[in-house]
Amino acid sequence: MQKRVWVDKDHGRLETRRAVWIADVSWMDQPIREAWKKLGAVGMIESEQEIKDKISVERRYFIASSGVKTVEQFAHAARGHWGVEAMHWVLDVTFREDHCRVRKGHAARNLSAIRKFALSALRNDTLHPDRSLRRRRKLADRRPDYRVSLLGLTPRQ
Repeated sequence: MQKRVWVDKDHGRLETRRAVWIADVSWMDQPIREAWKKLGAVGMIESEQEIKDKISVERRYFIASSGVKTVEQFAHAARGHWGVEAMHWVLDVTFREDHCRVRKGHAARNLSAIRKFALSALRNDTLHPDRSLRRRRKLADRRPDYRVSLLGLTPRQ
């Protein structure tokens, strides 16, 4: 069993994350190991957030195949998963992706790729870094010159 604790103080909150990773599951009952033949490890992350005087605790449990060997790799993979979730949230808030009803052929996948490209362009914007991504998207809708600058192109004279 491997354990690790991380403490972060940022944005007015104190966050403590405790990770436990068990990469050897031979101690589990035989029926469980037979039902989950590729089970290689189990883990838990406990996140404790203190904002002002309020403390909230959340525990998340994970199972994995045998690829992850250390508690650091496990914690990195778990945080990476939340990064993907955060990107989906940003795509929904900025582009209303969840409202898209396109289902035919490859259209949904193609539109998703275009949205991710546009999101990357908006994030790399240096003209209006103080504006939200949603406001920058709306600005790009209204101003062709801004849209062209996001693409790194020079408008025709």
